[in-house]
Amino acid sequence: MNEKFYCYSTTLMHFLKANGIRYDYTTLHNRTGNRMWVFERNDQLRTLLDEYDERKAKALR
Repeated sequence: MNEKFYCYSTTLMHFLKANGIRYDYTTLHNRTGNRMWVFERNDQLRTLLDEYDERKAKALR
């Protein structure tokens, strides 16, 4: 499994930072030139990603 999580969403990056997760580094995507943030995968990140997905699904209802 990939040990890095590549985040292309500014909103998601701010959500993760607000919940105590720091990104390892930021870079530009080779093909699109858009900024992306790279996080280390761990249990806390997985839990927050699940929470973010749940909140997003509720907001779309």
